[in-house]
Amino acid sequence: MEWSDLQIFLAAVRAGSYTAAGRQLGINRTTVGRRVDALEAALGVALFEEGPLGPAPNRAGKRLLAAAEVIEREVARMRSDLALPNLAQGPVRVAGSGGIVSEFLPEFAEFRRHHPEVSIELLGELDPIDAVTYRRADLAIALVRKPPLRLWGVELATLAQAPYARRDGAAQPAQLGWGFELDAALPGSQWTASNPAGEAAEKAGLTTFNAWPQMKQAVLAGLGNATLWCFAADGEPYLERLAPPDPRHDCPLWLLHRAKAPPSAGLSALIAFLTEALRARVTGPPTV
Repeated sequence: MEWSDLQIFLAAVRAGSYTAAGRQLGINRTTVGRRVDALEAALGVALFEEGPLGPAPNRAGKRLLAAAEVIEREVARMRSDLALPNLAQGPVRVAGSGGIVSEFLPEFAEFRRHHPEVSIELLGELDPIDAVTYRRADLAIALVRKPPLRLWGVELATLAQAPYARRDGAAQPAQLGWGFELDAALPGSQWTASNPAGEAAEKAGLTTFNAWPQMKQAVLAGLGNATLWCFAADGEPYLERLAPPDPRHDCPLWLLHRAKAPPSAGLSALIAFLTEALRARVTGPPTV
C-alpha cells in the first residue's frame, strides 16, 4: 500500500465518484478504479458499498478514511517542517465565509508565534470559495456542505447554530437579519437561512448586517436577537441561548485551497496548524 493509493482513495470519497475524483486529480476514471481495486486487494477488504447517491465508504472504508486523514495531516506537517527555511514567499491570503475568520484570530496569533517568518493577510471577502477560485485568496475557511471539485481540503467539523439574545434583559426584542450584500455573495447557502436575509429582511423592517462579526456584536450590544454559531456564542458571558440548535442550519466547516495548485511552504504550514487548532476550537468546550 502506497501513500498515492490513499490519496486517490481520499479523492474518491470526497468527490463522491470515481469520475469526479479523476477530474480533480487529472487522471481518468479507469485509473481511479484500478488504484482503489489495488488498495482493496492489498488490505483484503472492500472499501465501498452502493449508496443512494452512488458509491459510499462502508464500515472498513470509514475506518480507513479516518486513518488516511491522520496520515494526510502528518504528511502536510512534515512537508511544512522540512520547508521551513523557504517559508518567506509572500503573505498567505485567507478568506472566510461571511467574515467568520475574525472568530479565529487567537489561532492565527498562535500560528504567528510558531512561524513568525510566515506573513498572513486576512481578507474581507464574504465568499471564500470564489476568492480562492479566482486567486484573490490562497486559503478558504468555508462554511459549505460540499466543496466544489476545483478545491481541495479537509473538513474540520459540523457547526451548529441557535438563537441568542443579550443575557441581562436589556436587549431589544427585534430579530436581526442578513443584508443584501451577504445574501447576494452566498446565494442558496443554507446556513444563512437561519436569519432573515436580503429582501425578506428588508420587508420585515429588520436591522441587517453583511458579516458575522457585526451580527455577533449587535446581539452583544442588545440591538436584537439572532441565530449565531454555538461554538462562538456559548462562551460569551453576556449571551444566552433561547432555544436548542436547529439541525437544518448545521453546516460543515472546511479548509480549502486550489486542487491543481501545490500549496506553498507557508500555506502548507498554516493548513497543518489550523487543521488541529480550529478543530479543537470548534469541537471543544466554550471558552469565556
